[in-house]
This record gives sequence, structure tokens and C-alpha cells, in this order.
Amino acid sequence: GFENNTGVVVICATNFPESLDKALTRPGRLDRQIVVPIPDLKGRMEILEMYAAKLVLDDKVNLKTLARRTAGMTGADLANILNIAAVRSSAENLRCIPTKYLEEAFDRVVVGLERRNPMSEQEKKLTAYHEGGHTLVSIGNSGADPVHKATIMPRGNALGVTWSIPEREKYSERLFELQARLRVLMGGKAAEELIFGPENVTAGCTSDLRQATGLARRMVMNFGMSAQQQSGLLSLDVDEYAVLSDQAKHEIDEKTQSLLTDAYSHAAEYLRSHEEQLHRLAQALIEFETLSAEEIKLAVEGRATSITELRQREEENTKKELANCGATTKAPPAQPRARPRDKKAPVAAPQAPAAEPAEE
Repeated sequence: GFENNTGVVVICATNFPESLDKALTRPGRLDRQIVVPIPDLKGRMEILEMYAAKLVLDDKVNLKTLARRTAGMTGADLANILNIAAVRSSAENLRCIPTKYLEEAFDRVVVGLERRNPMSEQEKKLTAYHEGGHTLVSIGNSGADPVHKATIMPRGNALGVTWSIPEREKYSERLFELQARLRVLMGGKAAEELIFGPENVTAGCTSDLRQATGLARRMVMNFGMSAQQQSGLLSLDVDEYAVLSDQAKHEIDEKTQSLLTDAYSHAAEYLRSHEEQLHRLAQALIEFETLSAEEIKLAVEGRATSITELRQREEENTKKELANCGATTKAPPAQPRARPRDKKAPVAAPQAPAAEPAEE
């Protein structure tokens, strides 16, 4: 009301301050804003150490490696990774959390839980070339983030996934880096059309086209970027776009389409000139289903047989690590506590257990 109140502090939190009413943010109300950014490498390391202090990790677990790999993640994401790994280790009755379970938890947080593969052989082949196209275009573009893994196993809502991890902290992106992202997104559709023909392109590129269109529109409407020599120096939101003239909308749509067409042309041209590598990578994905960055390099170089040897060495290391975290002995089940008896009630004498029939 109109009375003076002292000692009352109102603290609010939001990840979308633009939605707050002006009556709340004017001086005298919520007049001080404190921005809490996504943690950097040092912050992620401290957050991981804080949550890991309550857990028992294997001696070979390197939290610094995990902190480097999780660029862009929040504290809640980091806690979720450790929690998923801890639950898995507890379910298998291990004394500590091995590195393997942390890596699996990281992949689950980034791209979702791996599901059983319901696809036919033909669909697996289509998916393998689709993901191979994304991967190969990413390898061939200097502005793209390094590929972490590629898989044709369903994860989340996707039938196959190729995901990348930035090498360093990124606080802004340049034009050629955004163009590289567009080309990588177009790589799947370009690979399908190159190998199977335009009439056999699948609907699996829907998500790629949606992401590419959204990125290209932001580049034109918000970042003042365009594939043309002269880009419009403007920044518009959705509401402002709605009130533009038809001619202005047409110009924005043309620039957006130009970015997408240019990205698709570059991706298709690169795949045409590296078709043999695309075949090698797709065959390796069909055979092994999931490939790490090192295995992708071996497949592209035509050394698929080395992938089996690499996996055998990794399996031996995993067995040693799991043996180091060996299963603890399960505690005997707790016996039910006897109910207190009435002192006046007579207590029946214990009877001898019935003899069990002897085994023949």
C-alpha cells in the first residue's frame, strides 16, 4: 500500500526479462537486474567439483575433460549428468562411478536416451547416408564445430543423430561460422539426393530444414547478414515483421532463401567431390551403428577394420575400470520387527520347522 516498509527485499528470477511488465521494472520496483550467465570453463569445473564431492568417482575420472566438453551447459545440466551416472552405477551395485557411465550420461543429456532400433535394412541405409552427409560436410567446413559422434540408433525423437561439440567457449559467431552451420544442416538432405535420387529423399530432413530456416531468418532479420553483397542493416522481431510492407517481407524472404540455397549448393558440391568418403562412412555406420570422432576419421580414411581393434582395446579398458569399481556385496534384507505382544496374552511355544522333501 502507501505505508513505508523497511527490511523487505523482493527477489525474483526469470530467464525471459523481456516478458516483465514495465510497471515492475521501473525505478522503485524491481529496479536492479543481476545477470547470471552460463558458466565458463572455470565455473563448470567448480560446479562439477561441488556436486562430485558427494559422490565416489573412479580414480581415472577427469572432471576437467568433462568441463571442457560441456561448453554452453548450465549448472542444472552438469548436475543431471552426474546424477544419471550415479544412478546407473548404483543400479549395477558399483562402489564408484566409472568414466564410461559419465560419457553415456553426457550423450543422454545432449541428444536423449538411446532407443531400440525399429528400422528396416533399407531405412538404416537411408539414415546412414543422411547422418554421413551431416558428418562429412562438418569435417569439410572450417567454421563448423568438430563432430563428437554420429549414430543411426534412435535417440529422443530422431532416428539418427550427428552432434558436435565446440572446441572453446563461444560468446559470438561470425558469418562464415553461421554459414557452416547451415551447410551442415543441409548435408543430410544433399547426401540422400546424391545417392538415392530426388524422388527418394525422405521426410527425415524436416527438423534440419526447420533449424536451418530459423537460423537463416535470424541472420537476416536480427544479425544484418545475407549471402548477397549488400545485406539489410536492420533488426526485426516477429511482431515488427508482421507490420512490414509486402515488398519488405519479400526482400527478407528472398535473402533468407538465398542463404538456404547457397548452403545447400555448397553441401551438395562438397559431397559430390567426396562421394567415395561418403560411401565409406555410411557403410561404417551401418556396421557399427555409432561412431566416435576417432572412429569417424578411420572410416573416412578407409580403415574400417581398425575400428574393431580400437573397440576391443576400449572394451578391455572398460572392463578394467569396472573391475576397479567392482560390485559391492549386497546387504541382507532387513528382517521385519516383531510386534509388541500383550503381557497378559499367552505366548505360543515355537514349533519346529516342517521338514522339506529330500532332492532325488
